[in-house]
Amino acid sequence: CPVLLRYRGRFDHWIGLRRDPGQLWKWANGTKFNNLFPIGRGGDCAYLNDVNGVSSWRCSSERPWICTKPDAFTQAQEAAVEGGL
Repeated sequence: CPVLLRYRGRFDHWIGLRRDPGQLWKWANGTKFNNLFPIGRGGDCAYLNDVNGVSSWRCSSERPWICTKPDAFTQAQEAAVEGGL
């Protein structure tokens, strides 16, 4: 996570990790997160917090993005993979 910390500024940044309730964390491109670092709180999208760590909160919260936010095409691909199509 230290590489991500250089992007911190006045606002916390989304880092491209999200999860559906009760599911595993995934990166914006759909790959599974390898639990390289802990993610605090109980939200569905991860962001750099103000204490040099990673927390999670509602994806609908406004924050700048470090990684690309999933677009409709990416979300459709993820749904197809999860649905076994």
